[in-house]
Amino acid sequence: MKIAFWSEERQAETTYHTALVACASALMFPVRAVVVSGGYNGKELERNFPVRRRRPGQRWNTGWKLTELGNTSVLKQDFRRESGSYEASVLERETAEAGVLAAEQQGYIVSRGLDCLLGKQAQELTEQVILENVRQVVKGRLYCLPGSRRQEQEWWHEDPLFTGLKQVIDGVENCFDVMFVDCGSREDDFARNILKEADVCVLNMTQEEERIGDYFRNPPKWRGKTFFLVGNYFPDGLYTRKNLERLYRIDENLLGAVPYNPQLQAAGRTGRTDSRLKEYIGKGPKGKNVEFEQELIRTTRLILKLAGVVS
Repeated sequence: MKIAFWSEERQAETTYHTALVACASALMFPVRAVVVSGGYNGKELERNFPVRRRRPGQRWNTGWKLTELGNTSVLKQDFRRESGSYEASVLERETAEAGVLAAEQQGYIVSRGLDCLLGKQAQELTEQVILENVRQVVKGRLYCLPGSRRQEQEWWHEDPLFTGLKQVIDGVENCFDVMFVDCGSREDDFARNILKEADVCVLNMTQEEERIGDYFRNPPKWRGKTFFLVGNYFPDGLYTRKNLERLYRIDENLLGAVPYNPQLQAAGRTGRTDSRLKEYIGKGPKGKNVEFEQELIRTTRLILKLAGVVS
């Protein structure tokens, strides 16, 4: 089940709202979900989620290694820590950094996340392999697929290195109950195909009177169902949710309006979307920012219901 988020506007905070609904879904329902970027470099999306580390004093291994496509033993360098202090010497760190630079110059990529999966054939994309390359956000419920370390160029989707991206996305989707795809405001061919194939397309928009009517009068024609989401919503604005339903005859179950919440947006920029959201979900009338909580719960439930994930 694929749910894609997209907007014509760069300032609509589409990535933030994708992360918000994905986290709310994992906190509200017993579903196993994954969130991915609609391109190969998803740094903006990943910033919304924490990097899980083990407890201080517990031995751990960063587990990164560099590998050339088709060669799984090019370079490996581990950093280990015990009792909260690094044991790697300055020489070891410098050696590792030199190895990283040399590997990048020769076309190597980090063997984790999307980069690792791109180097595999379709039959190798088993559930075990995919789970080894996604990052857990909410225990047992929500995961994120780390994007590539390569920088995107204008025609990145035509690069032979990334021709396997579609089979990776399909393989990841098959391992989870629902996949959330952040397409941002992308207009490349890959994002267009994601939107065409999605079961539900969430059309994210800002509350601007000069443009908001165009979304409803001429919505994009996609194969899947369309859900309208007004993000950073102000209840006292001209285009309230009730006014939009009345003016454009939109079914109330196809329109969400998540209020503006600067504290949660700031938390998202520092990787704390899930932990801060726990302060809102399930707190009831006495919780913080009741209107935000109620509308986010309502919107998330409607999107998942439209996708057939919940009843």
